[in-house]
Amino acid sequence: MKFTKSALSSTLFGLIAMGAFSAQAAQYPDLPVGIKSGAGALIGDTVYVGLGTGGNKFFALNLKEMNGQWKEIAAFPGGDRSQPVAAGVDGQLYVFGGLQKNDKGELQLVNDGYRYNPADNSWTKLPTRSPRGVVGASVAAKDGKIYFIGGVNDNIFNGYFQDYTAAGDDKEKQKAVMTPYFTQRPQDYFFTPELYSYEPTTNKWYNEGVVPFAPRAGAAFSIKGDTLLVVNGEIKPGLRTAATEQGKLTTKGVQWTTLADLPAPKGKTQDGLAGAMGGYTHNHYIVTGGANFPGSTKQFKEGNLYAHQGLSKAWHKEVYTLDKGKWKIIGELPAGIGYGVSVSYNDQVLLIGGETEGGKALTSVQAVSYDGKVLELK
Repeated sequence: MKFTKSALSSTLFGLIAMGAFSAQAAQYPDLPVGIKSGAGALIGDTVYVGLGTGGNKFFALNLKEMNGQWKEIAAFPGGDRSQPVAAGVDGQLYVFGGLQKNDKGELQLVNDGYRYNPADNSWTKLPTRSPRGVVGASVAAKDGKIYFIGGVNDNIFNGYFQDYTAAGDDKEKQKAVMTPYFTQRPQDYFFTPELYSYEPTTNKWYNEGVVPFAPRAGAAFSIKGDTLLVVNGEIKPGLRTAATEQGKLTTKGVQWTTLADLPAPKGKTQDGLAGAMGGYTHNHYIVTGGANFPGSTKQFKEGNLYAHQGLSKAWHKEVYTLDKGKWKIIGELPAGIGYGVSVSYNDQVLLIGGETEGGKALTSVQAVSYDGKVLELK
């Protein structure tokens, strides 16, 4: 991202006023194209990012290589798609699901899967399908398995897109589709209530148990050791939650604990975040960015099921960390960001691509680190 000298100075002053924060020159090159609502993962020292606004393109960057540049790899064979998920397992990149147009011009959710082999720059379609809707799911890999949490219901969302497309440009017909769709309770959207996993070596899916909290879409999700973290997410279209949960992988299944809600920035309310980006740096978990509709929680509590009706979407820049089971704000990014790819590497959390105010797709690669005292952006 480019900033004028005066704008950057003003931004940094605000950051320093909030706490310890320093900014340095960019460490990694920008993406060749802006990528939001795409997918990506880290395999060894190489990060892969693509799809979303990148069409069917995927790019790779060797993070260890001095003066390395993004290189375009083989095109994704599943076509252009938005909001897929990706994870790296045993040196291979796995990509599942997404949202794309069918031959009728209707946006539709798909649940297929593909594997990319860096050794020969080739893609293979997997002989399987996700048992749950992948759009809106969040994934993390551990011990040869890819864990999925959350996600929307394919039938409900595909039906909505079909009906909305059939309405054409007729505003009244569009309203007749949207109103009943948005005026439902969270539980009536049938978001995925289980944690489930996929094991590439066996090509099998496993039900890891129903979660004891509201299913959601677009949550920040990570696994470190045996600890799972689920931060916020959307509990129905247009409505987020500030809730956060921690899970522990045990021989008897996942043991879940409810953590404190994500705190509100000073002078504001916390409406929860979807599309936030997080990871581990110096053994500290941080999460940042994401988007919501300020005022949606208040409208929902007042009985308006169309919780974001009349509200404007906002992108956020606060950086939060989890400290002894409690969240605190430790600084801000220069601008709001969400729906990008985040990976943990070399004691940094890399925020790759995404979108900012107005939905603009980003090419930037920001490296954020936090050692418990100083928050640093490169």
